[in-house]
Amino acid sequence: MGQQDCVGFTHRAYEAINSRNVAALEEVFVPHIIRHAAGETGIKSVKKAVASAFTTFPEKRFIVEDVLVEDNKAALRVTIQGISTAPGQPLPTILEIFRVENGQVVEVWGAGTSRRPGA
Repeated sequence: MGQQDCVGFTHRAYEAINSRNVAALEEVFVPHIIRHAAGETGIKSVKKAVASAFTTFPEKRFIVEDVLVEDNKAALRVTIQGISTAPGQPLPTILEIFRVENGQVVEVWGAGTSRRPGA
């Protein structure tokens, strides 16, 4: 997968997440996906995480701002829009690394600044 392909792939992954498109999620992520930060494996964990991500703020959108690609890994900076933030506070950010094989995400590492209201 070339660099431009990988950048486009990361955007497609987040479009599947934003649209909550289960069929697209199954195309983007392998059935045995490893989500290191969550300590979970399997596509069911991805579907559950996507569903819960929109529970409090159904209008939430994840926007891929930057992508850096090396070999079969893509590092992403993603901002979260459509949620309540304190005046003057920056948008919450997620930093992730996708490892891609044969056009699908096989591993994800991540960290973010997102906090629940009141947390």
